[in-house]
Amino acid sequence: MSVWLAETLIATTLLMALVMMLRRPVARWLGAGAAYMLWALPLARMLLPALPDTVADPSPLHVAVGQSGLPAMLTNAPAGAAIDAAPDLPLLEIGIALWLTGLVAFLILQAVGYARFRRHILRGATLIGEEGRIRTVTSPQASGPLAFGIIRPYIVLPADFALRYDPQEQDMAIAHERAHHERGDLAANMIALLLLAVHWCNPIAWIAYRAYRADQETACDARVLSLYGSDQAHAYGRAILKAAGGRQFAGACHLTRLATLKGRLKMLSTHETSLRRISWGMAAVALVTATGLALTASGSRAAQQMAAITGTMENADLARLTDLVAKPAQVSIPAAAATPAVPAAPAASAEPDRMSQADPIPAPPPAPIAPVPPVPPAADMVAPIPPVAPVPPVRVQREKGQISVTHANGRVVTHRIPTEAEIARMVPIVDVREGCEGKDITSRRETVDANGQRHIRVRICERAIEAQARHAARMGTAAARKGLLAARAQIAATRMPAEARADALRDIDDQIAEIDGEWN
Repeated sequence: MSVWLAETLIATTLLMALVMMLRRPVARWLGAGAAYMLWALPLARMLLPALPDTVADPSPLHVAVGQSGLPAMLTNAPAGAAIDAAPDLPLLEIGIALWLTGLVAFLILQAVGYARFRRHILRGATLIGEEGRIRTVTSPQASGPLAFGIIRPYIVLPADFALRYDPQEQDMAIAHERAHHERGDLAANMIALLLLAVHWCNPIAWIAYRAYRADQETACDARVLSLYGSDQAHAYGRAILKAAGGRQFAGACHLTRLATLKGRLKMLSTHETSLRRISWGMAAVALVTATGLALTASGSRAAQQMAAITGTMENADLARLTDLVAKPAQVSIPAAAATPAVPAAPAASAEPDRMSQADPIPAPPPAPIAPVPPVPPAADMVAPIPPVAPVPPVRVQREKGQISVTHANGRVVTHRIPTEAEIARMVPIVDVREGCEGKDITSRRETVDANGQRHIRVRICERAIEAQARHAARMGTAAARKGLLAARAQIAATRMPAEARADALRDIDDQIAEIDGEWN
């Protein structure tokens, strides 16, 4: 299985490069639809199973790989070389783990991005039509027509669609987005993204995906022109340019790249020739697909040269990654716990020479070091904790008019329950009315009757409130009269024309007279 996967990734990469070389000549001679259909070749190879053992001759691809000498170089390499270079580092397993992590991360990012795009584009959208399963809406978030959704297909139009496009351009733009749904382009895009996820670390796959989306748009343009006629190519070209201007989501419909726009507009002028050769285009696509699958098919005997390159995939064991992660956590045995080595006895032939050159009395040999007993684990040095007897629960018993609580130590506490009459006596009776008692604005008096019921009597004097308000107004008016008198004296002492002074003093006197009238 691992060998088949490695061979499939290599083969699909080669087929992507082949399609990118053939797409422009095929589009020029056989039509945009034929160029778009070429992209089924990498997908078909991805789904092609391994050939049976009865296949005898290797394919030309495998022969070319075998003549390059690469399989022999790999098979003749010394087995211990890689082990000596990295004895503890499973490079193959690390590579597979990184590839799987990137695949899962790519799919998660695509799913989250699509969910955010759908939620953003449908915010504030208004339904304007429904044709079968396809819903047409206008959205203030869209700057150009776009199509999305497989289970619930949508055609989204900008809010100013009727103002920027004339009626002919509107019909052709909507027909373009409807063609995406009818041709199954959105489902094909999802499959292409899955294939791109498998090749997420392959730069050829990313370039091929962009070329695939451009060919998809060009094929959709050819379908629209086949419905409206090539004489409407100028109107459709205007619609393409308007849709491309200011588009926010290039991933929804690849219209923003200059090369893509040039290719689409150029196709409009050669569309009539492409339509006449559509039958030859389908035949050529079928021939290229069959030839590509035959040249890159994976079989046990036909792919033995390719298997020599990818055979090491069979030895991949992802369990080695767990060993690699757990290895730093292993605790080494202390050096003191090991049994010390016994020193070797000196050689008899060398002893007289050393004694002749050293002191007459040789030094006594060092005493052997007694082995240190191994330190028991810390868990064995801790004394076991005796079990603790369970604490008896507190028992609560309700009796007539009281509650008894029996604690664990046998102590009994009794709480009396008040009666309804006692509870009623705890709540005072409050009487609030209008009335004057003394000079205060409010008065409060509290009494207790013979049954122990509290009575709170509150009186609010409106006359006192009005008198206080009048007093405050009078104080403010007095301050205003005092200010007017000071202003009159200042104007009277100022040098100014007599007529102007007389008018100002007359106005101030009128205001003072008005205040005096309110007091009286």
